Amino acid sequence: MIPLITVKKIMSREIVAVEAHEPIIAATKIMRELKTGSVLVRRNNELVGIVTDVDMTRKVLAANLDPNTTPAESVMSSPFYTIDSYASVARANEMMTQFNIRHLVVIEDGTPVGVISARDILEPVYEEEGGSIPFWPNHALKEIGGAFLMIGLLATLTLLSPAPMLPKADPLATPEHIKPEWFFLAAYQILKVADILRFLGDWAPKAIGVVFEIAFVILLYAVPFIDKNPERAYRKRPVAIALGLLFVLIFALFTVWGHIS
Repeated sequence: MIPLITVKKIMSREIVAVEAHEPIIAATKIMRELKTGSVLVRRNNELVGIVTDVDMTRKVLAANLDPNTTPAESVMSSPFYTIDSYASVARANEMMTQFNIRHLVVIEDGTPVGVISARDILEPVYEEEGGSIPFWPNHALKEIGGAFLMIGLLATLTLLSPAPMLPKADPLATPEHIKPEWFFLAAYQILKVADILRFLGDWAPKAIGVVFEIAFVILLYAVPFIDKNPERAYRKRPVAIALGLLFVLIFALFTVWGHIS
C-alpha cells in the first residue's frame, strides 16, 4: 500500500517547458540533460500540454516523424492532467491508473509548481504515519542521538555515584589463565597484542590499545555517515552491509584469538 503522504513531498519541483513551435528534438535534449521523463509545452506564456518519453516513442519514432522538424505541439498530450500539491501519493497513483498516464502536473493555488511521475511514486522510501522512515538521515540520526544520550547518562551516573570496586586490573599484567567473559575477549586480545608497542615506552601498549578500541566503536557509529543511502532494505545498502560484516569478522577473529591464546 502506498503511504498517505502528500504529492508535494516527492514531486519534481522544477517546471521545464519548451515553446509549442519548437521542434521535438529540443524537448528530448532537455529530458536527457535533466534526466526527466517529461517536458511541458508553452504557448503565449501559457502551459498548454505535456510531452513525455512515451509520446516520443509512440508518436514520433513509431510514426517515423522527423524530430528536427516536428513541432512539440503536434505530439503533446493536451490538456494535461493535474493534481493538487497536498493530495496524497495514493490519489496520484489512482489517477495515473484511471487515465493510463505516467505524469501529473502538480498545482498549488492554481499555479503549476512541479510534476510527479510514476517513477517518483515507486522509487523513494516514504515516511509513513507511525511507520518506517528513511534510514538516512531520519532513522540514523535519531538512533545515534539516542545512543549517545544513553551513554552520556550512564557516564554521568558513574561519575556522580561510582560503584565500590577493588583496585583496577591491569590487562597487560593479568596471568594467562585468567580471562574475561567471551564478550570481552576481543578487547582483551587487542590490549594483549598492543604489548608489541612497548618499545615506544611503557605507556604505549595501554594507551594505544585503548585508543584503538575507542576508534573501532567510533567507526561503527560512522557507518551511517559513510553510507548515506536512505534505503532501509538490506539488499539496497551494499556499502553499509559490507562494513558491518567486516566489523563482525574482526570482532569474531579477535574473540577466537583471545580464547585460544
